[in-house]
Amino acid sequence: MSRRKKTVPEEDAALFRTALKDVRPLKKRHRIPAEPSKPPLVFLPLPHFPSEPGYSERPAPSIGGHPDAHLRRGRLDPQARLDLHGMTQSAAYRTLLKFLIDAQMQEKSLVLVITGKGGVLREQLPLWLGQADLKGLVAGLREAHVKHGGAGAFYVLMRKHRRSR
Repeated sequence: MSRRKKTVPEEDAALFRTALKDVRPLKKRHRIPAEPSKPPLVFLPLPHFPSEPGYSERPAPSIGGHPDAHLRRGRLDPQARLDLHGMTQSAAYRTLLKFLIDAQMQEKSLVLVITGKGGVLREQLPLWLGQADLKGLVAGLREAHVKHGGAGAFYVLMRKHRRSR
């Protein structure tokens, strides 16, 4: 297919030339790069996290206080979500760990983890998050509101990442 070159009527071209006859190029300015608003990321060694799930008998702490009241009423929306449907326990655990570490590094405070309404992952998630190794990541856990999945999902309240100085 050939393209036709658009032609501009002569009176439009004359009007354009008349409008631009007094125009001069701007002087070149030296650009000063803007300072970054946040300091550059410093990659610190991550604390040791087990690569396989630990089976502690103590589940993760419940979310309490005002955040719990807002979550019960469905007033807070999670800032990120992870769906573990169809994964094996070990794959789900590794995916969950990576997700939680990334969420903490991105300073997210509330995330949603979808496990499904029945099965092993729903039972294991509170136990996984209750491990002593994960205390630096997880501040609390609560079943999700119906609009976010109800019994098939959990809210995870994240701890703030402490940067060493």
